[in-house]
Amino acid sequence: MRLFLLCLLWLQDQPTIEFPEGVRPPAPAIEETPEPAPVDAFAIDELYLIQADSDLHLIPSPSGVVQVTAATQGSVVFSKFAGGQGQLEERQVTRSHGYILRGLQPGTVELIVLPSGSQDLGQLRRRTLTIRAGGQTQPDQAQPTDDVGQAFREYERTWRSLQRDLANRLDRGEITSEEQAFDWFLAANTEARRLAFTPLLKAEQAEFGVEKWTAKGHANYIRRYFDGR
Repeated sequence: MRLFLLCLLWLQDQPTIEFPEGVRPPAPAIEETPEPAPVDAFAIDELYLIQADSDLHLIPSPSGVVQVTAATQGSVVFSKFAGGQGQLEERQVTRSHGYILRGLQPGTVELIVLPSGSQDLGQLRRRTLTIRAGGQTQPDQAQPTDDVGQAFREYERTWRSLQRDLANRLDRGEITSEEQAFDWFLAANTEARRLAFTPLLKAEQAEFGVEKWTAKGHANYIRRYFDGR
């Protein structure tokens, strides 16, 4: 009887789990397409996306190196991804269950993966992951110095200052609820955006506003925003 039950366990389908893979390398037409290399390392500013058809239980060991967040099918995530090109991109969870790993600090972690509710250790999978420090800003990624870049930097300075102001008000007891904190920051942040970006709007108005407006003129003016010139 035990042998019969053991045979049944062997015949059970293994759950399909999709780990990130590197970009599939090109291959000559006369050769078989090589399999993409597994991705076992990613940077702190990248996400490691796992997808599966069944619910999984993910245990990182040791704790504190990565954070695991579940994602539902259809969720769209915009980030840098393990196995990607090192650029921001949009990915969608296409399987029934998604799991997003975010590095909390550089280090090595063993990821233990087991289907939820399963007590069959034969279905347990282990994967060792290395989390690297975030990449450095490249020269071609330098901050733009045009009026748009200046407006965003001014807004960032004010935004950070408002966060400090809000923290001080909370410490002093002037704001005593989450709703009050939200309302105060919403009003202050709206004013900060207005002050930072009004010079851009005034420049646009002077260049192509009102009776001077044409679609071509508008397009030609704002196209420079993309180039940072």
